[in-house]
Amino acid sequence: MSMHKPVAKTPVASPVLERPSRRDSRDRVFAGGRWSLFGLEFCVLAFLACILLTVTPLIRMPDTLFRLHIAWGSLLAEASGWLPANLGATYQQSSASIEFFSLLSLAFLCYCLGALLVARRVEETRQVTARVCIWLGLILAGAIYVVTPGLLSHDTMVYAGYSRLLAVYHANPYFVTFSAFPRDPLALYDQWSHANAVYGPVWIIVCSALGWLKPTPESYVVAFRIFALMMHVLNTWLVDRALRALGRSQRTRALGMLLYGWNPLVLLESALNGHNDVFMLTFVLLGVFLVARAEQRGELLRARGYLPPIVALTLAVLVKFTMLPVLAAYLLFLACKALQPSVGSPLAWKLAVSNWRSAARKLCWACCVAALAALAFYVPFWFGHNLHAIIESFTGNPAAGFAENSYQRSLINWLQFHPAQKDNFILLFFSWRQVWDAINYLAILLCLVLGARWLWRTPTVQAFLALTLVMMCLVLLLTPWFFTWYITWIVGLAVVCLPMRRARVTWSFCFLALTFSYSALSLYLFNHNLLGSRGYLVSLFDTVPPICAFLLCWFLYPRQKESMSSQRD
Repeated sequence: MSMHKPVAKTPVASPVLERPSRRDSRDRVFAGGRWSLFGLEFCVLAFLACILLTVTPLIRMPDTLFRLHIAWGSLLAEASGWLPANLGATYQQSSASIEFFSLLSLAFLCYCLGALLVARRVEETRQVTARVCIWLGLILAGAIYVVTPGLLSHDTMVYAGYSRLLAVYHANPYFVTFSAFPRDPLALYDQWSHANAVYGPVWIIVCSALGWLKPTPESYVVAFRIFALMMHVLNTWLVDRALRALGRSQRTRALGMLLYGWNPLVLLESALNGHNDVFMLTFVLLGVFLVARAEQRGELLRARGYLPPIVALTLAVLVKFTMLPVLAAYLLFLACKALQPSVGSPLAWKLAVSNWRSAARKLCWACCVAALAALAFYVPFWFGHNLHAIIESFTGNPAAGFAENSYQRSLINWLQFHPAQKDNFILLFFSWRQVWDAINYLAILLCLVLGARWLWRTPTVQAFLALTLVMMCLVLLLTPWFFTWYITWIVGLAVVCLPMRRARVTWSFCFLALTFSYSALSLYLFNHNLLGSRGYLVSLFDTVPPICAFLLCWFLYPRQKESMSSQRD
């Protein structure tokens, strides 16, 4: 009997493709992240190139008040000197405006592409390199604008007037106007020399610290530009810290830094025009960071948790009074948080009844600290003046009684172009300043009432931030006194809302704010008569695009994302 060894069968290759190994997937992701990083580096170079090319158009725009002479800026202008001075049959002013707006539009395109790469492509392991690109783009673009010998706004000369009044003449800007010193070298350059100070005492003190400068437009313009750029850099860092305290991912933090730091309008109004809005926003972002950190540590209902944000937001109000709604929203959030410390509790009403004494005590302390901080800065300026003069110092400024770049101003201009409709009661009614003031107050009150219900259901920092963003967006859409640099407020608030619960509402207003930062540039085109002399169209060019962006995001936002947004980040 013979024994046979079993023949080993050779395995047959399966026709099904094998799944790639983890190492292959990781290598593929790494390669994609590397190419995305190259794309971000390209965006940095393209963004800086667009900013650099705007130097020559800014110089060519005629300035009827003065012309700056900055050697470094003239040197940078050689890089864009090849741009044509006249486009076809258009004049130099119109050509410069078209070139400037076109280049800034390209900068916005690079800005959006860079944000898309950071949000969708750059991997978490590459976020450190992405941050280096963001910081380089921000600082270099700001440095270009600091030395640019051109201006789109003359508010720095108003700040210089306050500086000269306090430091040189030892006069009180709230009760003495700069026109009282007509022989001052800067008196001819201050277009609001006949008006009292319209800003809070914190900004007036900052202005007085620059009184030692040489009384020339160049020295004060460059000084306020450098200060505004420093605040812009600080704000970008605060955005990162606030998002970190809110528990956001590395990618979201980098996205927030880019959306704020690279925003062309914010860069323009800080590093070029030197506006104090970025300084005011510094205290707002500081308050947001302090609130988020206090909630993260579980100290929001303790004095060391809720009082520092009160001080920070009060200082923001003492720079510009327009931040009062944000302070009111924080007090409302603090009250809801103190009444209902546990979110979603089935015994919410019983907790509220038992906690009302503690909540009232916290609100009382918060209001007292805010009032004491305001009085500490105002009393030195009020000393020696009666109550009537103090009230007039608040109501006598142009912003309290006139209208600019708003729906009210559009109606006024419409009636001027069409005198036959001056008997139309509806048009006349809505051309009054008191009517629009009432509309603004009602909009703020409505936001606070609806926000109280919102904060009662979800008393979180995220809901508080969403409420402030919604409220300030409505204020800028309805205000009778509007300028492009006001958009800085909502851009700063929008980036710290990334991402958030109730994402449909938040993302819609974020898109509104970012679109508003582009459409508001049309104000400069109207100022240079590029869009004609029909000033009643200015509010439509400003507000219709952001409203359309809001509606588009609202109706196209996927519903499944809204339910998943609370689980992300």
